[in-house]
Amino acid sequence: MQIRTIPFSLVAADAAAIKATQDSSHPSSRSQRFSTADHSREEILPIVPETPTFKHEPPPWKPYGYTLWHRLVARSQSMTDYHEVTIPSFLYEDLMTCHSAWVSSGRIHTSLLNEVIETWQSTKSGKKLMPLLDGTKKWFIRLDQMSPKDSPVSGKLPSSTMEDVLTKLCTSMRAYGCLQREEQDAKKEEREMVLKLVLNPWDEGMDPGREFRVFVPPPAARGEKINAELLAVSAISQYRWPYVFEAPWGWSLERIAELVQDGAQKVLDEIVVYTFTELDEEIRGLLLKHGFSFDIALQENGRVQLVEINPFGAQSGCGACLFNWVLDGKVLYGLEEAQFVITLKESA
Repeated sequence: MQIRTIPFSLVAADAAAIKATQDSSHPSSRSQRFSTADHSREEILPIVPETPTFKHEPPPWKPYGYTLWHRLVARSQSMTDYHEVTIPSFLYEDLMTCHSAWVSSGRIHTSLLNEVIETWQSTKSGKKLMPLLDGTKKWFIRLDQMSPKDSPVSGKLPSSTMEDVLTKLCTSMRAYGCLQREEQDAKKEEREMVLKLVLNPWDEGMDPGREFRVFVPPPAARGEKINAELLAVSAISQYRWPYVFEAPWGWSLERIAELVQDGAQKVLDEIVVYTFTELDEEIRGLLLKHGFSFDIALQENGRVQLVEINPFGAQSGCGACLFNWVLDGKVLYGLEEAQFVITLKESA
């Protein structure tokens, strides 16, 4: 795997371009060069040709839901106390009402929030949740698709109460998008909404600066058979792409790259085994058809921990970090030599 460093000046310029666009009359959060997502088929097709067994299309969310992979993540991170609690589907409209109140006024009235809390507490799932959110235990919370880390109300801090959880969910655009998507999918599939709240122990040692995104394209994209044994890592990028990479613990870049590459391969092997032992054939088939990416965190003992599984592909919503789905398409789809990429400040 080739180690490639990107001058931070290029990354900073791209970040500045994004900000300028956001401040314009036509705001957009889409990067011009790095961490792109949601491309059109016409953009990627000239770079990565389709084959009789591979077509460019937006991947479904189904095989990437966090709760599918929760046990594997928990095992990787040595969690012993982790939970999944159902949010009653009839609370969806109440959550939307709270979100609307936040968007329109910048606040959620206490009486409105308390009403939703009381309703939830009266349900079976609410009774299960109450002892966990006792004001003392600290949790990292998320929905099946995303966490509410973008909430301006302590989104990146631990949660300890139901009020805290609901406030984060109702003030997060990420959570809002997750809820909306589930509502739309449920209508389309003519089923009841399934809303899951995940609680993992809060880990003070979790540092996004030591996280990496690993890309695993579908084997068919490079003309291979659709076979789990042919899944391979095509690229690795630092996760916090807009920031200068700072090597932890005084380690050399070469050592970090080697440990992350070795760790990523081990996690990939564990993912493949998990799909055969814990998941059904449909999920396995979707992963092979569309590919996937996954985030890992480097530990001081040299090992890596699995953080989450994400979609793959230029037409997915998964950010490419220090890559560009189109400009770096041949690398990401496994048609050129694999790359390990970070960004560093240029030498004076």
